[in-house]
Amino acid sequence: MMKWMIMKKAIQFLMVATLVAPLLAGGTSAMAQDGVTVTINAAAKAQPDGQFTATVDVTNVADFDAGMFDVQYDESVLQLDGVTAGRIGSTEIPVDAWNKIDAGTYRIIVNVPGVPGISGSGSLATLDFHVDGAAGGSSAIDLSNGFLNNNLSEEITATWTGDLVKVREKTDGQAPHTIALLVAVILGAVLAGLAGYFWLRRRRVQKA
Repeated sequence: MMKWMIMKKAIQFLMVATLVAPLLAGGTSAMAQDGVTVTINAAAKAQPDGQFTATVDVTNVADFDAGMFDVQYDESVLQLDGVTAGRIGSTEIPVDAWNKIDAGTYRIIVNVPGVPGISGSGSLATLDFHVDGAAGGSSAIDLSNGFLNNNLSEEITATWTGDLVKVREKTDGQAPHTIALLVAVILGAVLAGLAGYFWLRRRRVQKA
């Protein structure tokens, strides 16, 4: 009798587990977010000794609440001057902290006040850089140790991608000025030639 009771309970347990398993799997699938990406969006080229901004963009996020990530770059080429709030739709994403944790590496923490959960695409933060490197140099701006949470404190799985910034060759910035100068010289020569022509013609008319 005892053995039969144990077997009966085991059968009941298996039946319940069989029914609940698909529901749990379905629940997990419903919470997963497909296609969430976090990327660095920076200009392809920056001027020597110049400044530029890069955004940490996020796409297709749902119920976002907080996040943390490391930004890495080559300190011999770039320097990070500041980190300011991002924006998803009409909601600002405040920066709670940005701290240097290693050479060329800053850890950034963003957090939306309260627990509303923000959905959509936009940016998590704006990065202000200045260029220290010489013309012709370059630096990757990478993301690592990224982690996003939703408003239920569940992880949002995302793909994290960096970017590359090149420091312009000096000729890149000088080319338009060189062309403008060349056009001005040619135009000046043409005008001078016309002025000389009309002056000689007038002299001939006066002599005649």
